[in-house]
Amino acid sequence: MADTLTHRSLAVAGFNRSWELLESDRDADQDLELLEVAMASRHHWRAEGGLQELCVADWMVSRCFADLGDGLMALRFAHSSLAEQPPDAPAWLRASLLEGLARAHAAAGDQTGRDDAIARAHLELAAEADEEDRTLIASQLATVPPSR
Repeated sequence: MADTLTHRSLAVAGFNRSWELLESDRDADQDLELLEVAMASRHHWRAEGGLQELCVADWMVSRCFADLGDGLMALRFAHSSLAEQPPDAPAWLRASLLEGLARAHAAAGDQTGRDDAIARAHLELAAEADEEDRTLIASQLATVPPSR
């Protein structure tokens, strides 16, 4: 039981630290920390979490690589997040994973792939009944940059 709690708490802490770093002005050392904590969170979710936690962990790793401009790695983890989603994934999660794919395509310089993923995300989001979830994911979709 202690290992489960340790893995879960470390996974959550790494995920939260990834968000903090993504939302800050980072230096080169913090760019490395961003990848380090996102991958550590993924590692701990692989040890403890289910499909939803793992696909969200891969979404975060993809988002971090995209933010750093590494489109190939961002795409690798975005595709992994989509492949790992639970069969009963809620609409907000499906839309969010597609938002990650859009960011990855943007980082890879693929405007068409970016635009297609955003369109698919909006279709998924239309099926989401919870207004708060729709608003949150729509706000994230609005910040996907154009391709580089």
